[in-house]
Amino acid sequence: MSYYSDEFFKEYGLTDSDEYKDDFEYEDVYSDSSQNQDSGYEDVYSDSRRSRDNTRQNNRSGRSPYDRQGDYRDRRDRNTNRRTVRDYDRDRDRDDRRPSRPQNDSRRPQNRRRRRRSRLFRRTMIVLSFAAVLFVLIGVIALIVSSSSVGEVQKLAASDVSANQIVLSWEKAKNASGYKVLMSKGGADFEEIQTIGDPDTLTATIPDLEQASAYSFSVVALRDKKEGKPVLTESITTLPQTPEITNSFSAKPGVMHLDWSENPKANGYIVEYKKDGGEYTADMTLTVSDPAECKADIENLEVNATYAARVCAYVDADSQLKSAPSDEVSVKIVDKETEVMPKAKDQKVDGALDVNKPMIALTFDDGPAVDQDCGDRILDVLEKYNAKATFFMLGCNAGEEPDNLKRKVSLKMEIGNHTWNHTHYGGEVTAEDVRMGSNGIYDACGQFPTCFRSPGGMTTGTILTECAAENMAVYYWSIDTQDWSSRDADAVYHAVVDNVKDGDIVLMHEIYGSTADAVERMVPELIEKGYQLVTCHDLIALKGGSEPTPGVEYVDAFRQMGQE
Repeated sequence: MSYYSDEFFKEYGLTDSDEYKDDFEYEDVYSDSSQNQDSGYEDVYSDSRRSRDNTRQNNRSGRSPYDRQGDYRDRRDRNTNRRTVRDYDRDRDRDDRRPSRPQNDSRRPQNRRRRRRSRLFRRTMIVLSFAAVLFVLIGVIALIVSSSSVGEVQKLAASDVSANQIVLSWEKAKNASGYKVLMSKGGADFEEIQTIGDPDTLTATIPDLEQASAYSFSVVALRDKKEGKPVLTESITTLPQTPEITNSFSAKPGVMHLDWSENPKANGYIVEYKKDGGEYTADMTLTVSDPAECKADIENLEVNATYAARVCAYVDADSQLKSAPSDEVSVKIVDKETEVMPKAKDQKVDGALDVNKPMIALTFDDGPAVDQDCGDRILDVLEKYNAKATFFMLGCNAGEEPDNLKRKVSLKMEIGNHTWNHTHYGGEVTAEDVRMGSNGIYDACGQFPTCFRSPGGMTTGTILTECAAENMAVYYWSIDTQDWSSRDADAVYHAVVDNVKDGDIVLMHEIYGSTADAVERMVPELIEKGYQLVTCHDLIALKGGSEPTPGVEYVDAFRQMGQE
């Protein structure tokens, strides 16, 4: 008979019990009661099995623990591929040795939970490890890229602006080994103007700019052959050039008169004044809106008091776009009307000159040339080669060519007096002749002459006394070109080029076209030979070793009249 009932087959999913009965024939391993158990064994075993089956049924919702754990599925009979009675007996015996414990429907067997947790932990660690490696790799790549790239400059701005210079400053760019500075004037294309090889140099000075002009700048950080992103400034406008006060005096009670140099880029001028010991205030200013009007009378001043004044040029009076103020001048206000005594302003030496290099002074008499272009042609060539000269002019001609005189002043030529009309010589020349010539020049250009040359070179004590009173030195010559006689450009050219030496003063005349032709040839030739073309004042001051003395006549840089 079969030991297993129909309920057994139903419990383990063997629905057709008859099909398996032959395979599960009971083998009476317990038939020998003397060797195994007493006659009551079958009932005890049946009760035990029934209790265990009930517990399994209640706790596992009808599913076999062997099904859940998959213990017996691999235990197949090699011949029939079916489970045998021994398999079930062995499994039941093993179940008897397991502690019986209640289990929740939602809990998995302990060993499967552990394996699940172990797999989840391993997967988590793999993901975290991969993420860590990826993070490190990204960091290394970012570090390599950042170390090889160059940043851009920060906070680029103009730290100082003047009439002819702008100073730029910025903060250091990342990984920069240098900087490149570019400039654009008036909206034109940017051009490179400076390259800075030191990464710690965070400023750039841009000199030789045009006054009252708009510029834009760009700074690019460099690293080897790489360039950072260009950084641009806003448009920066240079200041107007500071005017120079050429004359100041008081000739009428309560009035101070000022003259100053013209600034062609200015739209006007602002005159500031104060009483000696006071402060400049907004209510003590005078605005001159005509840029060609380079003079002003300050009225309603206290007589016998001393006033100081200064002038600045402006492009826009409502903004801060104005020049630095000029040097201050002081004037004592007279209490009665007096005659104005011409008095030249003290001169300053050109700081760009090299005293160790040869210098000569070209001088031109009898100008300005009236209704002729020779005077302007001479100025053209001097301006082209940045050369200077001294012009001794007649007071009567100055009023006929005021533009020519103003151009000479703007080009910083030295303005000299050659009397009023060149009709008197030697002892015939009076102090009035000298004074009238000075006033005529002043009326034309707003500047008194700073030097004098006697007509025909005939100097007297009267001339020297008047020149000393007007603060003018007197200049003779060491080379006479005889241009007034030859009217030959080639002869004039050779008279200078073949005979000139360091310290010479060269005599020519402004009013001849042949002289202008000769000057156009000789100026570049002299510069090529290494000569500096300067004014008489600078020649004496630098080569002679001291400022020219008013009322003293000089032959060249090293000799005064009467000296060997």
